[in-house]
Amino acid sequence: MSEYTREWDFKQELDDTWEAISEKDFVIKRESGVLCIENSGKTDAPVYIRPCSIYEDRVDIEFAESSETSGIFTCGFLAGFEYINIKIDFRKNILYLSTHEFHKPQPRLSIVLKSKKITKISVIRQKDVLLGLPYEGSLVHILINDSRIAEVRNIDFLPESLFMFGLQGKGRIAISKFRISGNNRPRPEYLNVGIWQQSIKLTTERNVNCLIKGVRKSAEAGVQILITPETSLTGLRISDDLMDRKHIQMELARFQKAVSKIKDAPYTLVGYPEWISGKLVEGSTLNKVRINCHRFVRPDGTLGPMMAKVHSCEEGLWHGRNYNLQRVCGVEIALGVCHDAHYQDVWAVGVMGGARLCLHPSAGGRLKGKIPEIINEYRGLGTAFDSFWVRVNAGGGSAIIYPSRNRKQTDTILAVPDDLTEKSPTYPEYSYIGDLFANAKIRLWDATGCYPLRTLRNGCKYNIWKRLIPEIQQV
Repeated sequence: MSEYTREWDFKQELDDTWEAISEKDFVIKRESGVLCIENSGKTDAPVYIRPCSIYEDRVDIEFAESSETSGIFTCGFLAGFEYINIKIDFRKNILYLSTHEFHKPQPRLSIVLKSKKITKISVIRQKDVLLGLPYEGSLVHILINDSRIAEVRNIDFLPESLFMFGLQGKGRIAISKFRISGNNRPRPEYLNVGIWQQSIKLTTERNVNCLIKGVRKSAEAGVQILITPETSLTGLRISDDLMDRKHIQMELARFQKAVSKIKDAPYTLVGYPEWISGKLVEGSTLNKVRINCHRFVRPDGTLGPMMAKVHSCEEGLWHGRNYNLQRVCGVEIALGVCHDAHYQDVWAVGVMGGARLCLHPSAGGRLKGKIPEIINEYRGLGTAFDSFWVRVNAGGGSAIIYPSRNRKQTDTILAVPDDLTEKSPTYPEYSYIGDLFANAKIRLWDATGCYPLRTLRNGCKYNIWKRLIPEIQQV
């Protein structure tokens, strides 16, 4: 038995795996346990499925025997601009397989089908070698009516993708069953993410008290990972107590103890100044070096591994310099802090290593401007990484953002605090309200990290980029 199997017989409403939406020239509808697609135009009529397809997946598509099938059926794998596309011309009874590999003759496969009646098509994608390249490619097997008819090897295609099927131009198909099976997915399907937009308090004690309040709110909302602003434990401010490591550690311990007593507490990201051994810092001539440190506090109150702001810009705080990649709740995350926003590689390298959730805690001043314009500016923050993006700023401007807009997810803004909504008393002008909470249940399988992965798999440069990816730290 496969470790992962999902099957639809179209007797129930389609779940959020599916992007099956009618448009001007084509109709997609479900009736009597059959998914029907009818296209009257020259454009494509596609259905997209997002179960995060990976190596060893087998996709089975069964056609309804009692329904007429006509036109050109198309199916295959998509990852950004890369594709493996299979077409069946029902009129000519010919099957084609084409790829985005324009340095190879296309189509990669063209075969006349022996069977006149096609009731089922199955596609299996496996890992394969790529001659002359330092990374793996794909091997695709094609089965018609459960008989293996062809395979195409040495396909330069990304390891994760979504799957699609539909019609190319005019035609009609009726699908009675769709099934995908394979190995377990590399990360959980869903994750409840929370943001606690905490304003900077005048003392570390008051900041910690507010953090505890945010954890309680998050626990009540079922949040699994909570992100708080940069240096949220102490507040990013000028004060003598921020130079007192003993006091900071005492307040951190108080926070840890409080978290351990909160039922269903999330993994909570907090930040504070920390002093580490000068031996760990390249070029240091000090015994102790003060850095901008961030850690996850686990639900039991224990601390996860330390992460530092990669490119520090604060007085008295030195660079962390290392990229941050951790696995929390089974989810890989890439972390950059405030000023790190100027350096896209901070997150892109983590996405190359498997992260599909990018976190950006900040304490970068007070937000200003018109709320609709601010929201619009945030809509594309995850697009360059093809990952979910979470921004939390102490001075306002926090949001949870979907990777990129599509026909199903027309708005990438998944959640914002009330100060970025019409609930603001000064809407449409932004005004700071204070400590606010928001959360969203995100579907991690909708992100494949395709753009950073294309950079990673850039011919012989793969060996250069691969060396930049840090080991994943388990939280």
